[in-house]
Amino acid sequence: MDIQSIIRKKRNRQELTNEEIRHFVSKFLREEITEGQAAALMSYIYINGLTADEILSLSKAMAESGDMIDLSDIAENVVDKHSTGGVGDKVTLLLLPILASLDIPMATIASRGYGITSAIIDKLDSIPDFKTDLTIEEFKHNLKANSVAVMNQGLNFAPVERKMYKLRNEIACENSLPIIAASLMSLKLATGSNKIVFDIACGKGTYIATNEEAKRLAKLLVKLGKSLDKEVACIITDMNQPLGYEVGHNLEIKEVIMALRGIISEDLGNVLEAVGSTMIALATDHKDLAENSKMIKEAIQSGKAFEKFKEMVAAQKGNTDYIDDPELLEKSKFIMPVLSTESGTVESIDADIVGSIATYLGAGRMKEEDKINRSAGITIKKKIGDTVMVGETLAYIHTDEEKKVSGTTQNLKDAFKITNKRINFKSRVLEIVN
Repeated sequence: MDIQSIIRKKRNRQELTNEEIRHFVSKFLREEITEGQAAALMSYIYINGLTADEILSLSKAMAESGDMIDLSDIAENVVDKHSTGGVGDKVTLLLLPILASLDIPMATIASRGYGITSAIIDKLDSIPDFKTDLTIEEFKHNLKANSVAVMNQGLNFAPVERKMYKLRNEIACENSLPIIAASLMSLKLATGSNKIVFDIACGKGTYIATNEEAKRLAKLLVKLGKSLDKEVACIITDMNQPLGYEVGHNLEIKEVIMALRGIISEDLGNVLEAVGSTMIALATDHKDLAENSKMIKEAIQSGKAFEKFKEMVAAQKGNTDYIDDPELLEKSKFIMPVLSTESGTVESIDADIVGSIATYLGAGRMKEEDKINRSAGITIKKKIGDTVMVGETLAYIHTDEEKKVSGTTQNLKDAFKITNKRINFKSRVLEIVN
């Protein structure tokens, strides 16, 4: 068995065996094949796809490339949530303490991100001293003690998945649905959770462009979950405008804290309740989604979710002073308004433009070695459906580099489309697939 024959088979649209997939994964992990060979195989997968059996084999092989956690001794049902990502997405960070405050164990292994979206580990790094490089023993201890724990995938969890994630972004195969499905499920297999909800965002602010692509991915994940004896549900959400008000690490942590105190944008609350109520339904006997949404609101209004967030931060050695007073988080040297030159109603906000500008300001990384400016980012002041007058602030630019202000102001203004038509709020939740 050699890598050239495996590449040739997939080029010729033939199905790979379990042994061939495991051979590729092990060789790629140990760097015993070239980047060019790995890129060629992934490109042919992108073009020709994978069968259900191939996706299953790839998921298992990636999960088993590193450590795996057995959480059956923690609770009968351990629920996990994963998002495909999007500009301003902080739903996972909110649901961790909310569901844990409802005594639903939340175990998450996450990674750092690339491009216009940041990942949960990047955001948590903004809390001084917060420790995500946990041992398995620390992870399980925190989960048992607090019903919530977050761990960095960058240790030895599905390490080949991380390599494939990086490569598929480099070769413009980031939206290969079979690889995405296998990658997502490999992380959940490594975590040990038996109930999983995937938030599949689609639109301009993420790498899944259309609702149709999102549906195909959702069906793949549900089918894959059944094959692996995991109960899976998928929430398809709209990511054509940024989610919430803040884009950027310190800014998003502050928004999370304020949301847990009850101050939350309508669209963020919309997605939060839809995903959270589905997670509750999977993990408990509470199957009424409307009632589950009420439980989420009560967890926030009572202060239980906020206190659980502080508990989670303290358990992972983070400085809780920054949770009590988010104004302590470092701010950019320059915070400049972007003013509207039109009056009307906001019809759309191009999340791709917003995310690209935020990355340019320093809030994202394009390569693994890139450093993030945690104070950089964008604050959205007007959302779709809001009225705006000439001279009103559409958004704020946060940067430490004055020279970047003038170059981004017009570009950010161009992300907003103003109309004279009446625009009503539309749910960010497009469909639930289970």
